[in-house]
Amino acid sequence: MPKTWIVARNELYRYFISPLAYVYLIAFLLLNGSFAVYFGDFFNRGQADLSSMFAFQPWIYLIFIPGISMRLWAEEFRQQTIVQIMTLPVPAAAYVWGKFLASWLFCGLALLLTFPFWLTVNWLGNPDNGVILGGYLGSFLLAGCMLAISQTMSALTKNQVIALVLSVIANLLFFLSGVEYVLSFFRAFASQTFIEMIASFSFLTHFQTLANGLLELRDLFFFGTVILLFNFTTILIVGFKTSGTSGWLKSTSRNYYIFAVLLLLCGFTGLNLIANSFLRDIQYDFTAEKIYTLSPSTKRILGSLPRPVVAKLYYTPLLGQRNPEIRLLVDKLYILLRKYTRLSGGKFNFAVYHPQPLDNIEDQALAAGLQPIPLIDLNQNGFLGLTLTDEAGSRQVIPLFPLERQNFLEQDLTSQIFELFQTKPTLGIISGLPVFDSAETENGSMVNQEWEIIKQIRQFYNIKEIKTAADFPDDLQLLMLIHPHRLKPEIIEAVTDYTLRGGNSLVLLDTTAEAPRIFSPLNNEYVSSDLGELSRLWHFNYFPEAVVADLGNSITVDATTDYKNNPNFTQDIIQFAPRGNNLNRSEPETARLKSILFASASVLKPDSSGAVDFVPLIKAGNNSALMPADVVRRGMNPSDILRWFKPDNQEKVIAAKIISRDLQRPFTVIAVADTDFIYDSFWTRSSSILDRRYTVPLLDNGNFILNALESLSGTENLTDLRGKTSADRPFADIEKMRRDNQLQFKLKESEIFEKINQTKAKLSEIWNKKSFEGRDLFSADELAVIANYRRQLDSLRLDLAANRKELNTNIEHIANLVKLVNIYLLPGILLLGLAVYLLLRRPRTSGGKFRINAPLLKLGIAGLFLLGAGLFAAGLDNRTPVSAYENKLIFPRLDKEINQLTEIELHTADGTLTFVRSNNLWTLREKPDFPVYQERIRRFLNAMLEARYYEKRTADPEYLAGFGLTPPEAPGSRSIRIILRRDNRQILTDFEVGDFNIDIGRGTRGAYLKFPGQFQVWLARADFIDLSVDWRDWTYSTLWNLRFGRIADTDKIHAAEPLTLLVRDLLTTPLLKAYRDAENMESFQSLDILTEDRNQLRLLFYRRNGKYYVRYLFDNSIAGKHLQFFAGYAKSLLYEIPALNMEKIEHDLAAAESGTK
Repeated sequence: MPKTWIVARNELYRYFISPLAYVYLIAFLLLNGSFAVYFGDFFNRGQADLSSMFAFQPWIYLIFIPGISMRLWAEEFRQQTIVQIMTLPVPAAAYVWGKFLASWLFCGLALLLTFPFWLTVNWLGNPDNGVILGGYLGSFLLAGCMLAISQTMSALTKNQVIALVLSVIANLLFFLSGVEYVLSFFRAFASQTFIEMIASFSFLTHFQTLANGLLELRDLFFFGTVILLFNFTTILIVGFKTSGTSGWLKSTSRNYYIFAVLLLLCGFTGLNLIANSFLRDIQYDFTAEKIYTLSPSTKRILGSLPRPVVAKLYYTPLLGQRNPEIRLLVDKLYILLRKYTRLSGGKFNFAVYHPQPLDNIEDQALAAGLQPIPLIDLNQNGFLGLTLTDEAGSRQVIPLFPLERQNFLEQDLTSQIFELFQTKPTLGIISGLPVFDSAETENGSMVNQEWEIIKQIRQFYNIKEIKTAADFPDDLQLLMLIHPHRLKPEIIEAVTDYTLRGGNSLVLLDTTAEAPRIFSPLNNEYVSSDLGELSRLWHFNYFPEAVVADLGNSITVDATTDYKNNPNFTQDIIQFAPRGNNLNRSEPETARLKSILFASASVLKPDSSGAVDFVPLIKAGNNSALMPADVVRRGMNPSDILRWFKPDNQEKVIAAKIISRDLQRPFTVIAVADTDFIYDSFWTRSSSILDRRYTVPLLDNGNFILNALESLSGTENLTDLRGKTSADRPFADIEKMRRDNQLQFKLKESEIFEKINQTKAKLSEIWNKKSFEGRDLFSADELAVIANYRRQLDSLRLDLAANRKELNTNIEHIANLVKLVNIYLLPGILLLGLAVYLLLRRPRTSGGKFRINAPLLKLGIAGLFLLGAGLFAAGLDNRTPVSAYENKLIFPRLDKEINQLTEIELHTADGTLTFVRSNNLWTLREKPDFPVYQERIRRFLNAMLEARYYEKRTADPEYLAGFGLTPPEAPGSRSIRIILRRDNRQILTDFEVGDFNIDIGRGTRGAYLKFPGQFQVWLARADFIDLSVDWRDWTYSTLWNLRFGRIADTDKIHAAEPLTLLVRDLLTTPLLKAYRDAENMESFQSLDILTEDRNQLRLLFYRRNGKYYVRYLFDNSIAGKHLQFFAGYAKSLLYEIPALNMEKIEHDLAAAESGTK
């Protein structure tokens, strides 16, 4: 043994003085981290375990281990150092075991360097460290087996590459021996026993058992015998190649060694068959929940069987051949039955039957009520079920073991054994919900399936449905009330009498029960539970006006109302699943349960009498609040509810045990402030095979009900068996951050949506105004306001998008940190250390200084040229024809030249508008007496500055009309030619606009453009809503303009309704032409106006030759830039107005004066 350690130490030293060892370590750590994080989805899975790492490690070993072991013996034989080794006083066995141990320790170091993953899951969550330890143990043992095999392959050849290939192939055979497509090869000529033996040699099967947290003695035995087998084989190979120098089984005969290896293989096979038969029951359970250890309930029931029980397992092997998961399930079931046999003291036995088509065993299976599984291609049935019988002829049947229930094998089997001998107590149920097969409600009879919870209760209790006081059975032992409301006085009296006699009850209450609305053809109102006087009898209060909102335990739901917009996945804080410390671990009802889903639950509190002990069983989390029940009754969207959420840090008891302190009248009541949680879809998933329906519990809702009933009945027969599954171990801090982020996002989103809705309301107001005034078109003012509101909406939508993008930024930072630490940190440190080591040990030579000579310079130039050419080619490859123009500015130089702009020309088939800039003010050359909207010109120019190419359209002249781009001078053309000029009349830009105001998504506007001399049409992202060829849209050209302010009062009309009609007529009266004198004009009417911002002005109306005119007289203290600007033009002018409009104004004034319309 000392010589073995000397060899191992020397070999380990040789590893670490070789750079290749560090390369292998770095490669292993990079691959291990990358596969776990990216392929195993380590962080996004959100589970505090290392299953995503261990799942890929065996396959990484398949390359890593042959790589580090290929030189062990191949190098010795190639360099002839084996001759020197054999002359030393060290036996060949010591060399074999020493080299193996050195390699195994090196692998152990590589495995140990994955410790950042273990630290990470403990940082982010609460992992089951026992399971992780089992995974590391399995990984280390697997590495040892693969090393032993690889060392043997290295001893067979002098070539390291051949040794590498042989090692990969040999290890791969052990990997695949349990895979069905390999086993199918043997099925053609081998027996089932031989095939099962081959399957038991799979590395993956044994490794996965350890990675799941279960250590079976046969796994240790298997790994140990593999290591012994191949190391002894290596000793024989080395001995043969060195002419019998081995200290064990010396010979120079090839056949001698072949025969010895065959004997070793036979011994290995026999030992493992013995281990598979006798050592599987000896195991250690690493899991915190001891899910692989039989529960005390099972041990107690098996230890107290009153009569012998025989279990008959009917299994068709063809099912396992077609689905390996079924084979594993049967394997688990077989082990479980063997454990039951050992614990029963001889009172439990089992037999396994393999039904064949039309034989007696198949007849027995069908007669016993087992579920046939059709094998359609073979026209026969398969079976996977079990019967239990005792000497008295009692029978229980498990028709089928669905794969979905493979984690509940012990619960199903023990429950059936318990039912075999149990005398069922009588349970009375008073239900306001349709839980039975045919339930009558106040709306009439409804046909529905019995709820799954009732089916499970029926397995252990004799259920009596109670509708009237006469239905109370004399032998009533338990009472269950489900959503009681409008209880008749005689029912309340009967329940009171039952309670005062010491009867225990389970009470389920609800403020907004969903089931009546689901099953009723009518749109029922929500009806809250009402206990009446029973609440005073049981000394607790229930609050139907409030529901619990729990962000910390909430579930994620799809609250999207319109998928055309962004999807809306949010936290539903009204639906929540308490877990961990929210479940009372000191009480048997909830001690082993993992999670229970509630919806719109209320709260329970004891009254002030002090007559009972109030024991909370289930509470909401700390990050919770009470909200009005109306949020559920009104059907509010979960997103809206989340926006109103504010935690109150108050205790909220959802389920409690109430124990009477009165020894003369003892009773116990378990009350729950919810009923939705027992509805099937809240806690089960079902599937059907032929005419049978099988359910799989997803949560512990049903287990809680059964535990509560057992506790109330004074027994705990199966309580510690229920809930026996692996705990959900999320990254708790990450989940909390995700929920908090969602809350903050919804609050910010609510603020943005409120602004969006306000903006939309303002837009709606403009539409309503146009409709009220009976106009077909928007005014210039209104178009300007609409454009401004649309820009506001775009800005708000961008804010919303930015808010969504930043939703989980903090979590993404942690994810990046996890990737950095677990993938790159240790490889980076090793790489740095290796670089330093190589630099320090670099031998100093007497060579000259480094100089760049002509050949090296040419090589450098050529290399840099090729690199540049490659980067340029890559850029060209990525530059698609679309990317050449998409989102590029249409007028890129306009921002630099805009100060030189002096004229804007709009040419259409109906004429030309020319805007001229003078003294920084724009005027309309064709209408110089009508002031121009300066801000409208600025908005139009700004739209040009921001215009970008969106899509390339046709270049065929034939299709121009479809885009509104026929020549502007053509009659009926919709095209507008726009020319911008400098002060020397030189053209800055020239283009044509066809159809515009096109919606290109989420309110963004587009327009079709074309440039002179080209036929190419472009769809541009440009908001040209202000673009118009009507001079009135660009000028102050109506009798009253909203820019002047809203009219608050006049000297002739004061009432709101007639004033509104007058304002409408003033707004729609156009100014036709301007005049500078009032010669021969008769003044016949005036109107004094007061605006909301206290500006005063007078309108003087004139007439001459059947035409009407108006003059504006302004007060000297006018406020407001628009009114001041207009006054500068209008104070010396008269404007002609249409006679029809004047008649409307006169009618408005006359009607107001006479008090009639």
